[in-house]
Amino acid sequence: MQRSLTKGPITSSILLFVLPLMLGNLLQQMYNIADTWVVGRFLGADALAALGTT
Repeated sequence: MQRSLTKGPITSSILLFVLPLMLGNLLQQMYNIADTWVVGRFLGADALAALGTT
């Protein structure tokens, strides 16, 4: 099914376009939180500082 972003109601088209981007950003943020927690808890402050610079 093809959707046109130039015709029809704009709100639903934009929401359907942005939904995968928002989901991807949410998953990436969850990974970063888990990574920061593991590094901070088990590897120490120096490793956490190094993680923050990357």
